[in-house]
Amino acid sequence: MGKKKIRSKHRWAKPKKVERVSFSKIIKPYLSLRHPMTRFCLLFLILLLVFSFLLSLEQIKRYFYNPVTTLIASQIAWILKIIGINVHASGIIVSSKSFSIKILANCNAIFEIFLFLSAVLAFPALLKEKVVGGISGAIFIYLMNLLRVVLLFVIGVYSPQFFEETHIYITQSIFIVMVLIFWLFWAGKWVRTVPAQ
Repeated sequence: MGKKKIRSKHRWAKPKKVERVSFSKIIKPYLSLRHPMTRFCLLFLILLLVFSFLLSLEQIKRYFYNPVTTLIASQIAWILKIIGINVHASGIIVSSKSFSIKILANCNAIFEIFLFLSAVLAFPALLKEKVVGGISGAIFIYLMNLLRVVLLFVIGVYSPQFFEETHIYITQSIFIVMVLIFWLFWAGKWVRTVPAQ
C-alpha cells in the first residue's frame, strides 16, 4: 500500500508588517499642555524658579534665610550637648575645642524644602492634600537635615579624616534620596483624589 501524504492543517502565517514609530510621534503627546506630565513638569520648573528668585532677594536673606540658618545652628548645638559633646553656637558657626562647622546654604535644607514644595504644589491633588503633604514634608526634611548635620559634626570630632567624603558624597546623596522617597510616598499613598483637569 502506498503511503498517503498527510497535509498539515497549520499554515505559516504571513509576517505582519512592522510599523516604524518615529521619535517625533512618541514625544508629540508630551508637547501638549493637556498632558498631565507636561503640566506637572512646567509648573514644577516655574515654582522652582520663583522660589529661587525669592531666596536671592536681600530682604528674604535678611529676615528669613539668615535667621533660620542661625536657628538651625543653635538647635544643632543643643542636640550635641544632649549627647555629651561640649559645643558653642555663635551665629551660623557651631564649634567645639577640636572641630567647628559653618552652616551654609547646602546645610540649612531651605532649598530642599522649597524643591519639595514645588513638586507638591505642581502635582494634581486636592488643596488639603497639598497642605498636609507640604507641611509634613517640610517638617520631615527639616528634622532629617538636623540629624544629618549632627552626624557630620560627630564624625568631624571623632573621625575628621572621613568628614569631607561623608559630607559631600554620602549624607548629601542619602538626604536627596530621602526627600524623593517622601514625595513619592505622599503622591502614591496620601493623594486619594485627583481633581478634574
